[in-house]
Amino acid sequence: MGEKYKEKDVLKDFNRLNIFFRIVMITLCIIFNLVIVFVSKDFKITFICLGFTMLILLGFYVYEKLFENHMSNILIKLSEMIATISDMKETEVFSQIDDSLFSKLQYQTIKLTKLLKSQNMKIEEDKEEIKSLISDIAHQLKTPLTNMKMYSEFLQDENLTKEERNEFNKVILISLQKLCFLVESMIKMSRLESSVIKLKPKKNSINETILMAITQLHKKAEIKNINIKFDYKEEICIVHDKNWTTEAIFNMIENAIKYSPKESHINITLQNYEMFTRIDITDEGIGIKEEEIPKIFSRFYRGENAYEEEGIGIGLYLSREIITKENGYIKVNSSEKGSTFSVFLQNNKKALY
Repeated sequence: MGEKYKEKDVLKDFNRLNIFFRIVMITLCIIFNLVIVFVSKDFKITFICLGFTMLILLGFYVYEKLFENHMSNILIKLSEMIATISDMKETEVFSQIDDSLFSKLQYQTIKLTKLLKSQNMKIEEDKEEIKSLISDIAHQLKTPLTNMKMYSEFLQDENLTKEERNEFNKVILISLQKLCFLVESMIKMSRLESSVIKLKPKKNSINETILMAITQLHKKAEIKNINIKFDYKEEICIVHDKNWTTEAIFNMIENAIKYSPKESHINITLQNYEMFTRIDITDEGIGIKEEEIPKIFSRFYRGENAYEEEGIGIGLYLSREIITKENGYIKVNSSEKGSTFSVFLQNNKKALY
């Protein structure tokens, strides 16, 4: 309401000023003609001056009307141009050939419209992604929660044997571990995406980072009798966030253990180049189909060969996000004999963040 009153006040002031200039001009013309009448005794000169004054006033009146029409047309076009923003249309109202202020304004308007279109598309994509994410989370949480509820109810039966009670407790424990893993993974993912956790790169030994990830997975590898071999020629120190890089490498090695057969081998090699340090993680697993390789780093994606194994499809997604934030990248080569995940980290001397 306040803005409307201000607009009315501005219009009133403009009209008052316009009327004031009209009165001043007419008054000056009348004074001029009166002076001519009293000073000059020649009737012809007086008549000519009067006619010239009338012509000036008529010209001023015509100019004012033309100016009003011109401004009215411009305002209509401006209104149409602004309407293109709300309608999300890229219609040209003013000619782009003319290098005028209005054509420049129109260019910025079209640019803004394109930007708004792009943002709206991104918002719609985000909405669909959130819907998909909620659906995926609900699906992932449903199984362990259902198992915990069902087997907890079974445990209420006093007639259960000791073996049955132990078996049900084991199922509940496994479901609880899966639930904890799922929640922890999602917390890591949400923190990473929302930049709540900032990477803090420092110059550290990448050898130690890899060894830390291997140590954490020693027990899992031992259960399947998988031999993890780490081969390196030298100690390499590069700028990286030790904790998060360990998380990324951990996820890839864990993935290799999960999809490798018992009594197989996982080879990890470390090579130093001029621009990058390369970490290769090679397994003897089930392999990845070529058409699936671009998808495996997507959130919650699991390959056709992976459904029989436990997992929710977050590990590789997290690994790629972490390595990308460190200005590195991951390449994958795969066949029926196994897969190789190659991590490339920059050899820069300065911290990235």
